[in-house]
Amino acid sequence: MTDENPDIEELVLKALDASDRMTLTQITSSLPAELRGCPDEVARALARLRKKGTIAGQFSETDSAWVYWK
Repeated sequence: MTDENPDIEELVLKALDASDRMTLTQITSSLPAELRGCPDEVARALARLRKKGTIAGQFSETDSAWVYWK
């Protein structure tokens, strides 16, 4: 299994289009169950997108979680 899953990245970007900012849990729960795969797959996709500069993210003390936005 590869870490690269463009379907997950596309769905993450669509989810972020619908909201100003989302936590990892909110993003994961917005994806269809069959595309979630390994629990860490969404987190890896978010890290790849951040590294590419496609999205931004930081830890929010208010949410006690990482939040992401475009």
